[in-house]
Amino acid sequence: MIFVSNPKFSLMPFEEALRKVEKKFDGWEILAEKYHSWKYREEIKDALSTTDLEVQIHAPLNDINIASINPNIRKTSVKEVKKSIEMASMIGAEMVTVHPGLYSPLSIYWDRATDSSKESLRDLKEYAGEYEILLTLENLPDMWLSMCSTAKETRNFLDELDIEFCLDVGHAYTAGELEKFLEFSPVNVHLHDNLGEDDIHLRLGEGKIDFRRILEALRDYEGNFVIEGRDIKELIESNKYLTDMLNELKIG
Repeated sequence: MIFVSNPKFSLMPFEEALRKVEKKFDGWEILAEKYHSWKYREEIKDALSTTDLEVQIHAPLNDINIASINPNIRKTSVKEVKKSIEMASMIGAEMVTVHPGLYSPLSIYWDRATDSSKESLRDLKEYAGEYEILLTLENLPDMWLSMCSTAKETRNFLDELDIEFCLDVGHAYTAGELEKFLEFSPVNVHLHDNLGEDDIHLRLGEGKIDFRRILEALRDYEGNFVIEGRDIKELIESNKYLTDMLNELKIG
């Protein structure tokens, strides 16, 4: 199924955002931020009870760093992600996608940040299991502070933690490692375009990514494709682009 996601949706009251999404799309990956966070869980649950829209959750990311070498910040970050896992259980979402965390100006020079991220992810995976929620780890774009931007580091995390993988195609393309990442076995896929450098979330077909090649490589993939866009208009255009290509390739 094709899902959509836009961080700006979380700045709207949940029911307002829901009405916009359900008019045009069948699935929504909800970013658990602002008005779509744990604080508004009852409102979110009530609103979703009125729709057939399929949902999954992306854990919060603003001011969150599960790889922090400051133990208080790390624990608080993990606590916030756990709330999104609990909310997923409340609203009938089966999946939560999480970022591995970020390096800081000093932690990039030693292994403690990586150890912190793995410790956090072990905790989160166990917690998600208690709620029967599938936790997926997303690869990040090529920036100095990003963990899991390379296929090698991401594979290390996946193998050591025995955790499922969310392939972010746009992120992988900024790292120049898309082909390597296509050898992985994702259970969730994020789609957006760029020019191979910055993570600018262009609509599908606007940048340089060869989506035909990606869909061919993922022909046996059975999970959702989550289109990440900058506004509702671009999400609609990207949805049509992807739907047409899937039909042309006789996929799905």
